[in-house]
Amino acid sequence: MIKQKDIIKIKPEFQDEGDEALIWMALEDEDGGRVRIAPLNTGLKFPPNQIVDTKMLYKANQTN
Repeated sequence: MIKQKDIIKIKPEFQDEGDEALIWMALEDEDGGRVRIAPLNTGLKFPPNQIVDTKMLYKANQTN
């Protein structure tokens, strides 16, 4: 279960170019198999966020 403020990673098969260089954080608790995430190290005042299926993610302290 992904919780708010968990640092997560996007599985390689679901990454867009450059995603591997970003640090991702869950903005909310997982709900219904989906969670809102945002990159932390963009330098943007308002970083983008998106809702993704949790099957696309894993916690940063876990392996694939």
